[in-house]
Order: sequence, then structure tokens, then C-alpha cells
Amino acid sequence: MVRQGEVYDYEVAGRRYRVLVVSADAHNEVRMPWVVPIRHGVMDAPPYLVALVDADPLGGSADVDRLDRAPIGGEPIGMVTGATMQRVREALYTLFAS
Repeated sequence: MVRQGEVYDYEVAGRRYRVLVVSADAHNEVRMPWVVPIRHGVMDAPPYLVALVDADPLGGSADVDRLDRAPIGGEPIGMVTGATMQRVREALYTLFAS
């Protein structure tokens, strides 16, 4: 089972992406997980781009505006920090509360 905060490689249409699992573990046990893609480079950007920090397994920004469901499998690359995951949750809330 995939867990919230894990980062995976994901391939679609011959292109490879890194994605961050944002759905809760209870959801992931019974349904396809919700994920956001990781963009390369840290950007000074709008609230829907959350910069990953040095302690995270890779650099870049989580693009919560591109939230989608994806069949994830294999081994995770790593897990983001709790602080990063909290900022992602806040960005998701901001995106959907407006």
C-alpha cells in the first residue's frame, strides 16, 4: 500500500514523472491514490506550487494544481518531511476553499 507523503516514479504515455501521494492512508487502502506531480526546480510561485526542502528525497516543487488519481506501484523513492506535507495540505485547502 502507498502512504501519504511518499514519492514515486510514475509513467504515462511514455513519459516518466515523479509524483507525491497526497491522499490519506485509509483512502489509499481501498481506492486509487490522489497524487501531485513534482516539477523540477524550486520556483518563487503561486500558492499551488509548494517548494520541497533540502531534507526531502528530491528537489523541486509539488504542483497541487495538477491533482489527479494514479495507479501507483513499485517501491517509493522516499518520503517528504512532515513540514513539507503540511504545506502541501495547506495549498490543497487554499485551492479548494476558494
